[in-house]
Amino acid sequence: MSIKRNHSLDLGAAIMQPGRQASKTGNVVALGETPMVLTLDQLRPNPDNPRTTRNPRYDDIKSSIFSRGLDTVPKVTRIPESEPDIYIFSDGGNTRYQILRELWEETGEQRFYRIHVLFKPWPGRLQCVIGHLAENEVRG
Repeated sequence: MSIKRNHSLDLGAAIMQPGRQASKTGNVVALGETPMVLTLDQLRPNPDNPRTTRNPRYDDIKSSIFSRGLDTVPKVTRIPESEPDIYIFSDGGNTRYQILRELWEETGEQRFYRIHVLFKPWPGRLQCVIGHLAENEVRG
């Protein structure tokens, strides 16, 4: 004796069914350096900047940035307890930040407002200060 089964399948309805969903996790943390484009509004100077006087090469650096743009991509990070979407310079860059602000105010050119950066995970305050000291030694 054979049993007939009615297997009618509505393919349209089957296709519209939701699929598997990824399990929810917390914020994704970058493991290495990640290229980003940030605006001056998203950047802040590092509050632990060891430089106490104006960079003696300030005018030369400003002239260079005006004519050629940034020669090196600044590295930025986020202090974990800071506002979301606010970044600070992690390995030097405060002079370049100040110059970019001035050039943006003077010219209104987007190339001074939107900046290519490398984001790196928060290394801690001490590592940021060491990065700034090293940058000051190398670049002036």
